[in-house]
Amino acid sequence: MKNNDAVVNERRRYPRFVQHVYLKLFVCNPNTKASRITYFKAKTLDISRGGLRIESPWEFTPGSIVGFKADNISSHNISGFGEVKWCRHSEKSENFEFGIAFPDAVQFRA
Repeated sequence: MKNNDAVVNERRRYPRFVQHVYLKLFVCNPNTKASRITYFKAKTLDISRGGLRIESPWEFTPGSIVGFKADNISSHNISGFGEVKWCRHSEKSENFEFGIAFPDAVQFRA
């Protein structure tokens, strides 16, 4: 890893790596029919084995279970689900930032 590759240094269980992937998010509601699911556009700010930090124009309630998958324009093949742990206005834009925790730590593969 080069010195200019950003690793977010925080007190975290897993190191976070700055990685921008465009995603489609949806709220997992067992009472919603698949044809009625609404997708929200978002972008990852950083990624770890334990979760994602996301930026989106949409606000999500902590405790919500959300699904995500890479947008068609992304060259990344990422998908899954997790729980929104926190959500706040971004200090750098008009969007929201929020953290999604995976149910179990994931192993990344090349």
